[in-house]
Amino acid sequence: MKTLPLKCAVVALLLGGTAHAVEALVPYDNFNPMEPSPPRATKIRGIDPARWADVQTGSRVDSVRELAFTRLRLMSRADTGTGRFGLRLTHPEQVTAIAAKVRVNNARSTGCAAPRSPTARSTTELTGRFFNAGLPSRGSAFDDVTASIRVVSRSTDPLGSNELRVEAVIEQCRDTTCTGRTQLFATDLGLVHQGEQASLRVQWDADNDRFVFQRDAQPEVHGPYTVSDTHAPGAPDKALVVTHALPTCASGTPLPRGYANAYFHDVLVNASAAP
Repeated sequence: MKTLPLKCAVVALLLGGTAHAVEALVPYDNFNPMEPSPPRATKIRGIDPARWADVQTGSRVDSVRELAFTRLRLMSRADTGTGRFGLRLTHPEQVTAIAAKVRVNNARSTGCAAPRSPTARSTTELTGRFFNAGLPSRGSAFDDVTASIRVVSRSTDPLGSNELRVEAVIEQCRDTTCTGRTQLFATDLGLVHQGEQASLRVQWDADNDRFVFQRDAQPEVHGPYTVSDTHAPGAPDKALVVTHALPTCASGTPLPRGYANAYFHDVLVNASAAP
């Protein structure tokens, strides 16, 4: 057995016995039209269509998607069903990592009045479908595997609380639209106050069969998976979104509510996906 050079040996120990390292992150969009990073060849007013495309599924009462100088603002209010609202990256097949500063100014979820009713949930997410665990069909999300780092409000949160929860999840899509999902991994990354900024990152480490999640300067969290990752996703997607998932309440009772008002700053991606 050859002796590793000292530098390589140290790297191998730090990475748990392998010298593999995930790709470095670089700027994708700082939402600053005056001093964009990375620079643009031409001046863009509003959201850059070369870097972003709209995401809008499900129903909502009202919504806002706007550039607020150096920030992206997403707001969604709903009283029924499930939905996603935001922006997706225009070349998702090249993206293996997304990072951004996220501030959820306000989020509220209320469920049905009946006891033991399903929980209502609103989220603010960096999310994507990274690979397919079976035999992909073009345009179908069935068996696509998603990874998300998110700030969550639930109807089971203490009444009047200003605390939201940061979570990381890996899920496998059970249908063509990825409405139904099987959870492969989940972990709690702690609480964050409404109005407090958090730096979030999700990154696919394919060589080690895992995703890397990080919040602020906390230690990285590794989410392993055991499903096959050799195929590209049938419906590739990487996005910044706010979502709602609301139960159906009995007729004549108050409707459930989902609300999220969030800002995204300084989006980064893996270097090979830079604009």
